[in-house]
Amino acid sequence: MGLKDVVRRLRTSVDELDAARLQDRFVHLELTPMAEAVARVPLRVGGEIKRLQIVPRSGVASLHVVVNDGTGEVHAVFTGRRTLGGVVPGRGMVFEGVAHHERGELVVLNPAYELLPH
Repeated sequence: MGLKDVVRRLRTSVDELDAARLQDRFVHLELTPMAEAVARVPLRVGGEIKRLQIVPRSGVASLHVVVNDGTGEVHAVFTGRRTLGGVVPGRGMVFEGVAHHERGELVVLNPAYELLPH
């Protein structure tokens, strides 16, 4: 790493460094960047799990997973689930489905998913 790289890294915010790290981590998977994902079109996206929540949805507990690829976030909601084996913050996840907008977020209900190795 040269002096110019060190100076650039010192001037770059933690959020920008994290976004670059995530983009590098998932670029080889040939996924749609989350910033380019649109509603009502089948998509295949992937990123790092940032947050997990159990939220009520129509009176049923549902697992809400927020995944980030460095360009944006997509939310996956697994209705009727409180847990999914291996789904933990920091783990890589790829999922497929059709997204819709919900409260300003892009949401995919019950997507097909694949967990990536650590």
